[in-house]
Amino acid sequence: KKGQPKKMSDSLTDMESTLQEPSNSKRWIIGGGSALALSLVAILGYSNQTSGINSHLNSPHSGGPPVVVSDGNDIVRLDEAQGNVVKSHSTRPPIVESSGNDVVKITKTLSSVSSSPNIFLFTIDDMGWNDMGYNSGDISEATPYMKSLAKKGITLTHYYSQPSCTPSRVTMMTGKFAYRNGFQNHELLHNDYTGVPLSNKMMPEHMKELGYATLGFGKWNIGHCNSRYLPSARGFDHFLGYLCPGHGYSDHNCGTSAGYRDMIEGWATKSKDGTTTNYEWTNGSPYLGTYDTLLYREETQKALRKHFSDDDAKPMFMWLAQHGMHSEYDSDPIPPSDLLNEDNKEYLKALKKRLDEEGKHSDEYTKFFKMRMITASVLMSLDNSLKNLVETIEDVGQLSNSIIFVNSDNGADPDYTQGHPGNNFPLRSEKFSYYEGGVRVPAFVYGPGHIPIKSEGSTYHGMMHHVDLLTTFYSLGGGDYGDLDSDVDGMDQWAAIKGDTSSPRTELVLNLPRSKTWKMGEQLTSEGIALRMGNYKLLYNHVYDSWFSPSPGDDFTSASDMMAAWCQYSFYDLTESSGCVFANFLFNVLDDPTEQTNLWHHSDYKDIKANMIKRAEELVAAQINDYGKIIPEYYERGHGEDDSTYTDAFQAHGDYVVPFDCDVIH
Repeated sequence: KKGQPKKMSDSLTDMESTLQEPSNSKRWIIGGGSALALSLVAILGYSNQTSGINSHLNSPHSGGPPVVVSDGNDIVRLDEAQGNVVKSHSTRPPIVESSGNDVVKITKTLSSVSSSPNIFLFTIDDMGWNDMGYNSGDISEATPYMKSLAKKGITLTHYYSQPSCTPSRVTMMTGKFAYRNGFQNHELLHNDYTGVPLSNKMMPEHMKELGYATLGFGKWNIGHCNSRYLPSARGFDHFLGYLCPGHGYSDHNCGTSAGYRDMIEGWATKSKDGTTTNYEWTNGSPYLGTYDTLLYREETQKALRKHFSDDDAKPMFMWLAQHGMHSEYDSDPIPPSDLLNEDNKEYLKALKKRLDEEGKHSDEYTKFFKMRMITASVLMSLDNSLKNLVETIEDVGQLSNSIIFVNSDNGADPDYTQGHPGNNFPLRSEKFSYYEGGVRVPAFVYGPGHIPIKSEGSTYHGMMHHVDLLTTFYSLGGGDYGDLDSDVDGMDQWAAIKGDTSSPRTELVLNLPRSKTWKMGEQLTSEGIALRMGNYKLLYNHVYDSWFSPSPGDDFTSASDMMAAWCQYSFYDLTESSGCVFANFLFNVLDDPTEQTNLWHHSDYKDIKANMIKRAEELVAAQINDYGKIIPEYYERGHGEDDSTYTDAFQAHGDYVVPFDCDVIH
């Protein structure tokens, strides 16, 4: 799944040529450990351990007056009864009903809003925990707008994904955990004969039934070998984006060294009599050469203005599945200068000055940090695109009736030898793993007409997963999620996010063995368990991996030690690599969010371990469809003998990745 390395020297030269001595117009605080510690106390705020990395996460639980910390705009108040950090970032004067020693009660009367809000899902590719500004200890000012928007919204601190792109998108669009469709650990490539089985109704299809217009931009990556797998045939009225795991930011070359370009546009249109729907698509050659973040920003803006020029416009559901900040050899990641503002450029200069002034580092760290500066620039372009989206929604008069949900599809890839690195520190490991660094990702929601002032700037600590988006959005759109397929795993989280109820979720089924007859004791290289129940997470037969700090020192780990990407599960064989060590783990991720202490062999936790293993066996045996067997069989059709079916189709459409009439999985 790894392409050949692209020479990075040109990108680095381009970046460095823009980084002259910073002016005196702006003073930047370039955070190190203290900035990281403050953000983690505010966001995680759970650990009661006092050693190692977790020392950054400690929260006092003593009695007496609450601790109040002010940074000028925020007020951080420690609730002494629960030990939880509560942040208030209100941007307008609240109505104070009582004060004194009591918790201040804030109320507001919401303006009248439609019962069907516009819903915008803004997904960032491979954004790690330490890449989001409000979490970051090394590039916190790369996403200033996201930081400001989160202060007016609600930050989700226990939001989970799958560990890579295809499984994450399958769960988002179907509302079902990946194992239900056989996509636990499969990254779909340009020549795959697989796709999400057609019996799965996807999110845009459900939203259309509720009367929504549906638009999609960006990365699809969950099926294209048959036109019936394309986004326009799965519920989107219009889709512009790409199909591979990654591609060049401007040349749009499929990022798996496939030798084909990757950009497609599709429409679903009704016949004149309204009885049939026609699905049309074409390759994206008219957009060749356009930096794709800019492309999606401009096309989104056009679509919004056109749609809401009609006074009787339907509510809109839009998925903006951004390419950035994906790396892994994707060419030309540095954004054009008009995607960055002056503050962005000053911050990049300050980052370069920081590297110069800190003195000599190891060659590995210097290489890492130069690539990390490219990461910062890519994040800036995404940050400004989100700002443009919100401003456009406001310009067309829809902001008070819109909900904007920002998330990452999975954890970051910190490997700086194959492109600009993400970072998940202090969470453990990386993309492709089921440690927290691979599956616990940044997310927040903003909706000024739907989030009461009392909840603005708050944090939601309830457990949530991609699967909950479908059910939450469906309910927001006026549907009853109880009417959805019986095997949908999602839950309506909206009331809990706002703070009206407690979290409805107590379990996450992240990975299960593919074989329906699996029993405890089998440790095949292709099979594993990743299950969270309450505070505990079980990883059975999982690769050992470490922590990757963005700062020089003992916690900094070179790319050669990052094992998760090379030792990932495959269909029935382990991707061959030396040094892969598989083991079993049990963590209390509430008290130990950085997964320092393995409880697997502790006798005090044997009952918890036994109950979780029993639950995994029940889930495996209860699967209705044997997709764990079916999906690999279809996969082998495209990866066994040499097959010209897809190459002929690609060449007939200008060397673009397009459907090639494979058999569909119903």
